[in-house]
Amino acid sequence: MIFKNLSLFRCSQVPEKTKLGLKIIVLLLGLSIAGQASAVLLFHDDFEKDKIGAEPGKWEVGHDGKTTAKVVADPKKASNKVLLTADNPSNDSRHDVGGSIYVVGDAGWDDYVAEWDIMFPDDFYMGVVFRFQDGEKFYLSDRRQGGRDYHFYKRQGGWALVQGGLVENEPEVWYRAQLILKGDKFTFKLKERKDNRSFDKIDPATEGEDGNFKTGKFGNYGLVYIDNIFIGDSVEDLVLPVEPQDKLSTTWGAIKDTY
Repeated sequence: MIFKNLSLFRCSQVPEKTKLGLKIIVLLLGLSIAGQASAVLLFHDDFEKDKIGAEPGKWEVGHDGKTTAKVVADPKKASNKVLLTADNPSNDSRHDVGGSIYVVGDAGWDDYVAEWDIMFPDDFYMGVVFRFQDGEKFYLSDRRQGGRDYHFYKRQGGWALVQGGLVENEPEVWYRAQLILKGDKFTFKLKERKDNRSFDKIDPATEGEDGNFKTGKFGNYGLVYIDNIFIGDSVEDLVLPVEPQDKLSTTWGAIKDTY
């Protein structure tokens, strides 16, 4: 046991109940440290270290089109930096009309949980890609026009609907999104960012299943605002590493005062 050789535990003047209590505290501390050490945060970005007007430093071009992603001031709070994924209008930013796709991660990524803030500039088709391999091999979680339909598609020599879904949403509102990939099953959830409920209290917007693409990167699709993105092996891993001066891991909600 940790610290079992310390003189405090050997001291005959310390009551046995006190020794037992101290040992329990040390054990719990050790388990807490071990739990934090086992967390695997695959990716995080809040764009605060990027310059306004610059391309996002942690992202790369997965599909090279005519649009450029840039870090901009948050339309809802100018002191906050966010990513605007294209510099053309919505109807000219999707990859299928020549827009670019920016991605993060590794080509070998398979199962993970991603959470991020997203805002739709207007009522159009836009979203994120996952298990992205190239411009013609990926899955898409796609908001549709009308503010209700939210579907999974597969890009493979054209578009194929994987599964339809529904969730009420509207432009110019910050939402928090969650995507869970587990084998061939995909689950997408969406809630307003001001909604403090955990995602396990939120009904899925889209649930689908497809086995064509097993691995790939994560990225944007079309024109969206993105912020506070975390990707990890599990929900418990969506925390930042503990700094020496801190006592607890920092979750996405405490990164920036955007509420």
